[in-house]
Amino acid sequence: MNRGDMEGGFLPKVHPDRALVDAELHARQVMPLEGPLRVRRAAFMADGNRARLRELQAAFASRYGVGEGTDPRQLEFTAAGYRVTAEIHNEFATLTWIGALDDWVPWPSGIGLDLFEDMPLIAATRLDLLTDAHLPDGAISGFNPRSLCYSTLYAGTIEVATDFVVDKDGFTRFEVATGSSGGLRRGTVVRRLLEIDTYRALVLLGLPLARQQAPKVTSEEEQQSALMRQLSLGSSVADNQQSLDSLHGLSLEVERTRDEVSYRFAATRAYADVLRSRIARLGEVSIGEFTAIARYLENRVDPAVATCVALETRLEALARKLERSTELLNARINLSIETQNQAVLDTISRTSRNQYHLQRTVEGLSVIVISYYALSLVGEVEQGLLPWLPLGRDAMIAISVPVVIVLVWLALRFLSRRGEPDQHGK
Repeated sequence: MNRGDMEGGFLPKVHPDRALVDAELHARQVMPLEGPLRVRRAAFMADGNRARLRELQAAFASRYGVGEGTDPRQLEFTAAGYRVTAEIHNEFATLTWIGALDDWVPWPSGIGLDLFEDMPLIAATRLDLLTDAHLPDGAISGFNPRSLCYSTLYAGTIEVATDFVVDKDGFTRFEVATGSSGGLRRGTVVRRLLEIDTYRALVLLGLPLARQQAPKVTSEEEQQSALMRQLSLGSSVADNQQSLDSLHGLSLEVERTRDEVSYRFAATRAYADVLRSRIARLGEVSIGEFTAIARYLENRVDPAVATCVALETRLEALARKLERSTELLNARINLSIETQNQAVLDTISRTSRNQYHLQRTVEGLSVIVISYYALSLVGEVEQGLLPWLPLGRDAMIAISVPVVIVLVWLALRFLSRRGEPDQHGK
């Protein structure tokens, strides 16, 4: 919109989501940090209760007087001597608090942790931010050498070490030496490392579900194979109907299983993509013979994601097999029904032909019987008219026989045709 438009009084119609779109560019901004200091973060799951996340957001805003004019998904405030940040995500929320490097209180009161008491903890991270150029030996002590990740970030300007082992307080520990890095770079590194530890937990959250559902999927696959064998042996409509009912029941079970895992597995793939992007931005290079965070997580996270994807693929393939089996069985049942209907029609046709022949036989017998009685009557008449007849009684009866039979046959045919419906069904 140029100045001429403004002076002319032009008022554009603003899209209702424009403010949200513009705000997204500035969401979750990086907090500049100056060391040395200790950062802790805890991530809590909402377990599908989105309303609980909205309530949590409102509770933080109300208790600590934050939220007005800020991103409601990232609330920053100071409490109990800590710089605190509460972040609300789609299915989880995090609380991050920053204190002195010698702060040994793992779960301090007064910063809002009590607001998460009904939400399960999924990840907790402790990060010690040092201003040294290199990590001192004391900072690395206590790490498990078998899983120690020790590397440099951002072209060797920052060193980081972790072993992803949960300590006695429930935190995984990161040690970071930032040297002469500025506050914004320090804040970026801290955010990235905290996100990596949080998202690696969220990615792996799909693995227990995959292991839990794997035996069930195997059982469903075996049931489908058994039903296919039963389908190949069934011959009657009753057998096919029983198989169809079993297929429908199994299809419902498979769809129920897919519903149980679909959201978690979709989230696993999404979190894995976010995790990979966060790691890629670090510019990480391992130090000496130690492994890097990227390599360590790749070796652990990728198989877990592959397990979830494989189980989801098996479910989709099983659902397609059941759908094809159902279609095949429906076609077989329809064919069997049509065959039975054809057999019934053939039986009816044969019965009709038999009835027709029987009717013809009865009509022939009827002609003989009626003719016999008719000739008896004619004989009596001729007996009375004998004096006036030119021939004798026997000769007259002999002459009357074919005439009477023809007349009786024509009469029965006439009555039979009158009893048949015409072409209009009347």
